[in-house]
Amino acid sequence: MNSTFAAFKRPILAQSADLSEESEGLLARHNRYFSSVTANTPELLEIAHALRYQVYCLERKFEDPNEHADGLETDAFDAHALHGVLFHRPTERPVGTVRMILPDKSSADCLPIVTLLRRSGEDLSRILNISQCVEISRFAISKEFRRRQSDNLDAAELKPLSRRQLMREGNLACLSLIQFLVRQSTERGIFYWAAVMEPKLLRMLASMGIYFTSVGSLVMHHGLRQPCYCHVPSMLETVAREHPDYWEVLTDGGRLERALAERRSRSDASIQPQFAWQ
Repeated sequence: MNSTFAAFKRPILAQSADLSEESEGLLARHNRYFSSVTANTPELLEIAHALRYQVYCLERKFEDPNEHADGLETDAFDAHALHGVLFHRPTERPVGTVRMILPDKSSADCLPIVTLLRRSGEDLSRILNISQCVEISRFAISKEFRRRQSDNLDAAELKPLSRRQLMREGNLACLSLIQFLVRQSTERGIFYWAAVMEPKLLRMLASMGIYFTSVGSLVMHHGLRQPCYCHVPSMLETVAREHPDYWEVLTDGGRLERALAERRSRSDASIQPQFAWQ
């Protein structure tokens, strides 16, 4: 394993927080335990690729580790993508990563999902404005982090949690990565997310109020996957209704949703069908 990632492999410290304390909101907990940054340096990019190797090659067996002998999982889409890294604040350890593939104006297949859908006769550009869309992929949170987070808690410190508390605490790292996506979308005037996801992941996101719309039928892509998209402003409105505490995290207390609305009002964003790059 590469030295940059190995430096962050020290065990996670025990957390003695009282998880059942309702006086602290979910956003405050998020800000205390997690932060996400853009991987805009060689060192951060190496960390992102090492996390991808850990999750996609070793944990999920999604990619062949023998094809990534350097311990870094990369592909051709990284060249026109934005990468994020999620850090666990108490240990300063990287625990997650996500990638936003930007439309490539130089290619007719401006996003990977466009090529995939074309094979089944679907045209994503007739559904949404691809110039205002990114494709979300390599969304990963290390299984080792989730395991050690539980293992390192002293049993004497644990108190019974309600089903709602268990769900929201377990989703916090995931929400933090999605907040990164919302933040970057706001800064770049992105209003649509496309993805090719496992049905199980789509159901998990839906349980959090994050709904994607299917495009066409299931496809074989490292197993059965569903091409889909979501309209980010509409998604945030739904989360606000169904899970206000999740909405607080995703929008940083509403700040990001207001900024996104301002960007939308100044743009040509439309839910009407538009065409992709010509």
